[in-house]
Amino acid sequence: MKKEYLILIALILILGAYLLFHKENKDNYVLPKIVQIDISKITGLIIDKKQGSIKFIKKEKNWLLTDKEYLADLPSVENMLDTLKTLKLSALVSQKGDLKRYELDDKKHIRVKVLEGAKTIFEFTMGKPAPTFNHTFVMLTDNKNIYHANGSFRSYFDRAEDNFRDKKVLDFKKESIKRFTIEKDGLSKTLISKKIKKDGKDAFSTWNSEDGTSADKEVISNLLSSVSFLECEKYLDSPTKKSYEKEKPLCKIRLENESGIELTLFETDKEDIFKGISSMNDYVFALSQFNGKEIVSNIEKLLGISKKEKNKD
Repeated sequence: MKKEYLILIALILILGAYLLFHKENKDNYVLPKIVQIDISKITGLIIDKKQGSIKFIKKEKNWLLTDKEYLADLPSVENMLDTLKTLKLSALVSQKGDLKRYELDDKKHIRVKVLEGAKTIFEFTMGKPAPTFNHTFVMLTDNKNIYHANGSFRSYFDRAEDNFRDKKVLDFKKESIKRFTIEKDGLSKTLISKKIKKDGKDAFSTWNSEDGTSADKEVISNLLSSVSFLECEKYLDSPTKKSYEKEKPLCKIRLENESGIELTLFETDKEDIFKGISSMNDYVFALSQFNGKEIVSNIEKLLGISKKEKNKD
C-alpha cells in the first residue's frame, strides 16, 4: 500500500514539474527585437499586396508615388512613417503557421519594404487588426511565427493607389485675392475689392464690379472660401490636361494675386458631376458633387444667371 502511495506521489510530482516547465517555457519566450528605424534616412517605401505594388520615393522634401511621380498625400505618408518608427512586438500569437486565420495569406496580407537608397533596410508582413483593435498581426522576414504588434495600423497601408495621391488642386489665402474674374454662359464679370477708410484708417472692405456696381459680399466670400483650399474627389487618367485646355468650359474663375490662379470646370455626361483643371495642378480631376455645385452656384449668383434660369422655367 505504501508503495502505491509512493508511486502516486512520484507521478504527481513529475506531472507538476512538467506542467510548471511547460508554462514557464511558454511564458518566457523571447520576442524578436525590432531595431528602431531612423525615418529621416528612409528614401522609399514599397507596399505589396494581391492587387499590385505601390512605390513611394522621397525627392527633396516631397514624397512621390509610382514611376509617374504623382505627388503623394503627405499626412498619409507620415502615418506610415510614424508606424514604422514606433513598431514594436508585444506577444507571440502562433507558431502553427495558420496564415489565413490572421489574414497573412497571399490573398489578404500586405508586405512592406523600407528602403534607404536601393537597399531594403527593413521588411515585414501585416495581417488583420486583432479583435481588441489595439494590435495588428504581423510576421517578420525569415520568421514563421505570428506576433502581435502594438497599434491598429493596417488602414494606413491598405489603400488604393489613387487614395495615396495628394488631392489638393487649389491652395491659397483667401485674403490675398483682391480681384478676380468669373465666366459662364458667355457672361463675364470682374470683381474688385476696395478698402473703405474711416478717420484715415481701413474700416472694412467692399466688392464692386469694374463699372462700380456693388456685388454681394456674402456670395463672394462663399465662393472664395469654396476654392481657397479645394481638394478633388479623384483624378482622371484621360484625356490629358492639355487637351482639356482646348475644350469649351462650363465656367471659369481667374483669381489675381502674386502668381495668378485659374480654375476651369467642364460639364460631363452625368448631371452634377464636374471635371476640372487648375493652374496649381498638372492633372484632370473630378470634384465631389457638393464642391462642384457650390462653386457653380456662387458663380451663377454673381453673374445673375440663376434668376434668368428661374424666369425661363
